[in-house]
Amino acid sequence: MIQPVMRKSLASEPGLVADIKIHGMWDRERTSFYDIRVINADASSYSSQDWLSVAKEASRSKHRKYDAAAEDLHGSFGPLITSCEGVWHREFQAFARQLVGSLAAKWDKPRSTVAGFVRTKLQMATIRAISLRLRESRKCVRHIT
Repeated sequence: MIQPVMRKSLASEPGLVADIKIHGMWDRERTSFYDIRVINADASSYSSQDWLSVAKEASRSKHRKYDAAAEDLHGSFGPLITSCEGVWHREFQAFARQLVGSLAAKWDKPRSTVAGFVRTKLQMATIRAISLRLRESRKCVRHIT
């Protein structure tokens, strides 16, 4: 999988790479870039904050980092923030609603059916990402030396 490069790295600053690039998500001729962050809201560093404030701060930091690069490419940026338990930030919810609407129209299926499918796929992807993060990705062993 090739991740979309939003800004090439220079000697003075690192490059920016998004996780997902979708053409025509919000506007017909505009590209949208997304970066995913999975947060352990039960971590000791977040113990004094509620989920909304943790997610809001994560969203702000992503916007500060990526908004200018997205505008330079005449696109838009949206952070996809979720907790380990599967609670989505409001921008992630808006992304999922738009995705459901687009897929329901394309597949000619009821929105409720597509919404269940999309929600399940996104939750399973979150669980898989957490699992890979905890146990590291499995590396293919070709030789035993």
